[in-house]
Amino acid sequence: MIWLQALRSGWLDDTAIWFANLGLLWVLMPAAAALMGCLELARRYADAAMIFGGLAFIGIGNGLKLVVNRPRPEYQIVDPLHSGLSFPSGHSLLAVVLGEVIVYLVGLWVKPLLLRRAIQATLIAMVIGMGASRVYLGVYWPSDVIGSYVLGAMALVGVIGLRNASATAR
Repeated sequence: MIWLQALRSGWLDDTAIWFANLGLLWVLMPAAAALMGCLELARRYADAAMIFGGLAFIGIGNGLKLVVNRPRPEYQIVDPLHSGLSFPSGHSLLAVVLGEVIVYLVGLWVKPLLLRRAIQATLIAMVIGMGASRVYLGVYWPSDVIGSYVLGAMALVGVIGLRNASATAR
């Protein structure tokens, strides 16, 4: 964490704060709700359920914070200082769950290979950027972000499994 903060510069601060704002619940939740609504209108019910299931997993992550009860680092470079519990990183968990579900869905929907890979690479870079920004800003330990990525990957496997099971049940 301290190594990453040693790279500190104005543009890195601005980029990390942009990621922090992007990961706020009041930003991502309406976007997720709009996407679920569009999927419902397109009668892509299993895909909408994937996003809903991923969001439900965010609640599990918040409950895990209470169980682990780990304090945040004392190396924060932002004002106001964040308080509360650290593990897992909520921003990172939200980014990995929503981002990777969309990566999966783009793999199903977008046919031109170059466009599909470009969209997927951009989404993956944003998920990684979200986690890196949380460590850079000093509001989470690196292990908090890594734990969020692992939890998010488990959620992704689960919601893909449920989606595929519901698709074959029809």
